[in-house]
Amino acid sequence: MATAAAALIASLVRWWCQDSGNLYTAVEKRFYVPDPDLGWRVSTAHPVWLGLDACAVIAASVVVVAVVGYVVRKREANQRGSRALRGIAWAAAAASLAIPIAAYASGSRPVGARDALPVDATGVKELVGIAGSVVAPAGRYEIVPHAGTAVTAHLTAGGESFDARFSDIQGSWTGDPQALAAPMTADISVAAASVDTGVRGRSKHARTSYLEADSYPRIEVRLDRLRAAQPARNGVEFRAHGTLSLIGRTHEIEIAGTIERANEASLARLGRSGTILLVRATFSIAIHDTALAKHAKDFAGDVIPISVSLVMRYVAG
Repeated sequence: MATAAAALIASLVRWWCQDSGNLYTAVEKRFYVPDPDLGWRVSTAHPVWLGLDACAVIAASVVVVAVVGYVVRKREANQRGSRALRGIAWAAAAASLAIPIAAYASGSRPVGARDALPVDATGVKELVGIAGSVVAPAGRYEIVPHAGTAVTAHLTAGGESFDARFSDIQGSWTGDPQALAAPMTADISVAAASVDTGVRGRSKHARTSYLEADSYPRIEVRLDRLRAAQPARNGVEFRAHGTLSLIGRTHEIEIAGTIERANEASLARLGRSGTILLVRATFSIAIHDTALAKHAKDFAGDVIPISVSLVMRYVAG
């Protein structure tokens, strides 16, 4: 009983100190840390992050141990053997204690880390007119598979706020970074099945029940023109018009973001060479306007903010 109770207390203390308020346990917790090139990136540290679900399981084991203990005392008071029951009780207590031990041993929150990607990561302002440029050749730029390439939806559902992050991303941009008023096109698509919410069971539910990945395997974003741009740091801030194809429907969207060319120091940090553009952007979708409307009661609020981070390489003029 003392061992199981200690496991419960240790788990509750761990959950409290995590300061995430998470309901569900993440075996490999995802954190975001500041990055000089990408704004924010996923930390390489992925500790076990206990949720109230794990604490509830341990509390249940305390009850089991208490019941078994009562039965053992009754049996032994009647001169009956209870070696098997004692073994069950100790096994349950030891298993309970293993949970907080694993969590504490896996480490804590990295310095400066956040549980969710900041929605305002690009810091884009309202823009008017097209000005500014990026010193890079005109032509086709393709998305590079990279830890900095991701599409992230910020959700509050099931009593918890979390990120749904997509990693299987393909696409390209064709245009002239030095003449942003000229015609341009961009196509980006993500595999619906690549969604990762940080909790395996929740991710599986998102793929099958919400995104219907078997019927609609890819989510696509297309840009057809820039509406506005202005110089910013090593590149430009922009607003663009586009469309989003999600679960069999197409929606118009307004995208705001930044484009920068990676310098030598950035290329070294990114582990890339050649002409690389770094794109960060945000847009939002209204749940009631999409095929997700039938699940609207599961979400807190009607708007889902989405952040895009892309590493793009020049491939042809």
